[in-house]
Amino acid sequence: MSPRFRNHNSWRRSVTFFMAIGLLLLFFVPGISSPQEKPKYGGTLIVGASSDPSTLNLAITYNIIDTLAVSSVFNLLTKSDYDLNPRPDLAESWKISEDGLSYTFNLVRNATWHDGRPFTSADVKFTFSEVLNKHHPRGSVVLKVIDSIETPDPHSVIFKLKHPYDPLMKFIGNEAFILPKHLYENTDILKNPYNLKPVGTGPFLFKEWKKGSHLTLDRNPSYFKMGKPYLDRIIIKIVPDASSRMIAFEAGEIDYLYYVNLPASEVFRFKNRPGFVVTSKGHEVGPSIMLMAFNLRRAPFNNLKVRQAIAHAIDKEYIEAKADYGLGKVAIGPIASATRWAFNPNVPRYDFNPQKAEQLLDEAGYRRGLGGVRFKTSIIADRGDFLYAKTAEIIRDYLAKVGIAVELKLLDRSSMIDASYIRWDFDLQVHGLGTGPDPAIAVARTYVSSNIKPIPFANNSGYSNKEVDELFALAERAPTVKKRAEYYHKVQEILVKDLPYLWLSEYGLNSAFRDEFRGLHSWCARSFMSYGEDAWWTKGKESPGK
Repeated sequence: MSPRFRNHNSWRRSVTFFMAIGLLLLFFVPGISSPQEKPKYGGTLIVGASSDPSTLNLAITYNIIDTLAVSSVFNLLTKSDYDLNPRPDLAESWKISEDGLSYTFNLVRNATWHDGRPFTSADVKFTFSEVLNKHHPRGSVVLKVIDSIETPDPHSVIFKLKHPYDPLMKFIGNEAFILPKHLYENTDILKNPYNLKPVGTGPFLFKEWKKGSHLTLDRNPSYFKMGKPYLDRIIIKIVPDASSRMIAFEAGEIDYLYYVNLPASEVFRFKNRPGFVVTSKGHEVGPSIMLMAFNLRRAPFNNLKVRQAIAHAIDKEYIEAKADYGLGKVAIGPIASATRWAFNPNVPRYDFNPQKAEQLLDEAGYRRGLGGVRFKTSIIADRGDFLYAKTAEIIRDYLAKVGIAVELKLLDRSSMIDASYIRWDFDLQVHGLGTGPDPAIAVARTYVSSNIKPIPFANNSGYSNKEVDELFALAERAPTVKKRAEYYHKVQEILVKDLPYLWLSEYGLNSAFRDEFRGLHSWCARSFMSYGEDAWWTKGKESPGK
């Protein structure tokens, strides 16, 4: 049995009992494999996507579309299950020292890169030290806790920490994809040609990327996990228009839609429909919050009264009802209510109050002018995601009522990321960000000043507050959950008062697939990372083809 975090035996017994009950229930859900079903081989899984990926190097991105496209090409050291406990991947076992300062991973000995070179501990050290630590939007925040990385032999790697840091295993098990050192060392990581033709250790080989059309992955016959994968091929089909994507899903031209590609408006239509499975499982690394970023580098958004006015001008209950179809709940701050131990329910609220919005805009010096317009601005959103696009449209309409003329800019995902996160060329931006599995990993990266970097899903508002930076650092190092919560409660109060972002919705997460496929969303906290290894087709053969 692979080592886990240190826990009391009674806790383990309780978790084991409830996991057993949960798994028993899962076996009665259509589309979820039961113990009696033996996986079959062959077939092609067609995955629907709203846009092309921005990169195929998963060690420099946390973009879901990127990960969905090529997670099956790569591996991590471990993968997190539904309970966010680690399971083996490239590491077959691991041990954490009693003082929490040393993490030792014993690596598999039979993994090879797709070009035939052996996978070793040198690849792990290089990936963490030179790529994740410097270029990953969340890794650059998380991995500063690492003091050194040792590789005593080709199959062992030891992380030495500056202080105990429980969230580390959650980052490793959900985001830390390993790259081949021999293809990236002494190169410009961000411009390396293998970012567009990836070489990994995973169950599928990258074959081609026809931009605007599809990506193709072929089965890796030399995969180090015996008997896997089951499918012959995976095709990522690019369908930007949500309506066209759903027509293709209904017609059998798409087999799997991860939640970002499944419009909230379609969830109930397919939920109890024969031939389809809709599930909220497999998103446990969340929860996610949809928010609107203010570009604080630009007037008038560097004026707090303007930001407060905008907050009062928007009815978030209406957004939740009309854009998320009531699948989630209104957000009040940067940490989701599902993260109960850290969530602060007592932060200041910005109630829907157009009159107060008008008053604040007047006080800020932006009075109505010609045609009743106070000022003109624009809002950016991903056109391929119904939730974000519809929300941006609703916000435009609400702001018009208080005299703010908003141009709606719906862009493909790659262009949205480039404008919002790389070039910072935006006024307002609507998008959703994961806030799990721990605030130290997923929340801090959006607000700490050290992460004001031109990388996707970092601090794109340009917000900087030394007290906020310090509180996040203290919460990261606090010895108890209670103490960590105290720091997070305080930081939420400050952020909601400063309002660098407007938190809109803790939106619902649902994915869907055709029930002739099994193994999807069956155990992994980020199930779109494991579908290549686990998915199989019920109409396949008893053994893999030659």
